[in-house]
Amino acid sequence: MRDLERKLNGRKTLCFIDLEGTQFSHEMIAIGAVRVDLHKDLTIKKYRKGYYSLVLPKQKIGKVVTDLTGLTEEKVKKEGKPFRVVINELKKYMGREFTKTLFVAFGSHDFRILSQSLAYNLDAPKEDVRMMINHGFDFSEFISNYVRDENNNTYSLSNMLKIFDVGFKGQQHNAYCDALNLAYLYQAMLDHPEIMKNEYKNVLKNIRHLPRPIHDVIQKLNEGETVTPEYFDKIVEESLK
Repeated sequence: MRDLERKLNGRKTLCFIDLEGTQFSHEMIAIGAVRVDLHKDLTIKKYRKGYYSLVLPKQKIGKVVTDLTGLTEEKVKKEGKPFRVVINELKKYMGREFTKTLFVAFGSHDFRILSQSLAYNLDAPKEDVRMMINHGFDFSEFISNYVRDENNNTYSLSNMLKIFDVGFKGQQHNAYCDALNLAYLYQAMLDHPEIMKNEYKNVLKNIRHLPRPIHDVIQKLNEGETVTPEYFDKIVEESLK
């Protein structure tokens, strides 16, 4: 995909990440990361052993987040590490590729969590965190240009996987499992260009703000009909009446 090639910009390494944050302050309480090495055709050549850690927030976790993730105040206090330690461990996990990596998340909220966590932890390595944010890639935004439901809504990670006939592996809302399944979605997208093509055709068909002549042409093409220049002239003329 040319759009993906432009986004990756020659990178040979990606780091798929998922972050869980507190309910109100949006500080990080868990991080999962999976480093992958890429072939020249952008498919995944090798999955590296992942990284996972709980993170100590300054504010309360919140009941909604606890119910969603199963992470309690007690568990995070017992097993969590300071934010600065986690960032340094992630940097060590990525090794020399840290500054060359694109950090891939499903949605923009993960990067907001990074930013909020930095604001609450002034002793954290600021340049490293800002680099991760600046090198962030919202894969949900990218793939949703081509794959949406019939009402033009975006899919969740688990539902997006179903589109590509991939079942979610592990526990949802576990940061490591979410990061790993995001990597699986990335690979599935490249493995199934025929699914991407059909889904993108449906997205184009369901766009509501296209001019009527363009919408009618796309509709007929999706239904397998032939559209001639004469037909196009006719619907353009009709739209001008």
